[in-house]
Amino acid sequence: MYASSARTALASFARTRTPALFLRPTAARFALRTMATGGTYLDVTHEIKLDHDNVRDLFERYKAATDLNQKTIIANTLIREMAIHGDAEEISVYNDYSALGLADTAAHNKEEHAEIKKLVYDADATRVTKAEYDDVLQRAVTAFLTHAKEEEDEQHPLIRQKLSPEDNDKIARAFLKARTTVPTRPHPWAPQTGGIAQKAAGLQGALHDKVVETVEGRQFVDLKYQHPSEF
Repeated sequence: MYASSARTALASFARTRTPALFLRPTAARFALRTMATGGTYLDVTHEIKLDHDNVRDLFERYKAATDLNQKTIIANTLIREMAIHGDAEEISVYNDYSALGLADTAAHNKEEHAEIKKLVYDADATRVTKAEYDDVLQRAVTAFLTHAKEEEDEQHPLIRQKLSPEDNDKIARAFLKARTTVPTRPHPWAPQTGGIAQKAAGLQGALHDKVVETVEGRQFVDLKYQHPSEF
């Protein structure tokens, strides 16, 4: 019944708007879906930047914290968010860069990710109680945020320009889904192709990470910025 109402609304909308919006079947399918769920098109660059902003916010919270337990929990969250973000981009967003004429950019991003993962791994392997921990974590976060700013300033405007709203929405949802399947800790020596090998290794790594986090009793803080709960 609700789907029927959505179709009726879409038909009414089509009669009052330019037909060009409805030339492609995919556009109609996406419009039906977003109307039926009461949502709107997602923007992949917004969802990516949301992750970047969470890392920025978490690092500020880490630097402001004075309690060792609180610093540990925030550091756990920083490591988790940086690990998830990198792998999620690689198995979703970067796979679409070639179609946008950004194949070389995707390769460049993966090279930077490889270096970031090593630094995040170092932070994950170092105890917060160590005197050098602040510096180890800062190196990882600085590398992550330097790369993030490059994406935001140089790549995201191109992505928004080249993608239709429907394709942008599709890639954004693929990115959000990828975030739920990738490892939650850094694995710098795992495949980084973005294909089946990385996805398979990621599923295995995610299970292993869950066990490690449970055994160690890792705790995490809430994130300031939230992705859509349904995608």
